[in-house]
Amino acid sequence: MSRQAVTKHLRVLSEAGLVRSNRRGRERVWDLEPKRLADAHRYLDRISRQWDDALHRLKKFVEE
Repeated sequence: MSRQAVTKHLRVLSEAGLVRSNRRGRERVWDLEPKRLADAHRYLDRISRQWDDALHRLKKFVEE
């Protein structure tokens, strides 16, 4: 993966609030935002359960 691609991905993650950066001299150090990651995880779990429920209902309907 190119340095430019990594920078682009980190910028997107930063805009989503999942990481933050700090300048340390000439370098930029990136840190994860654990609370925001936990929020995203909970959201994705909820969406996953909704899909599982919908697919279960569809399967039940089709099999009847």
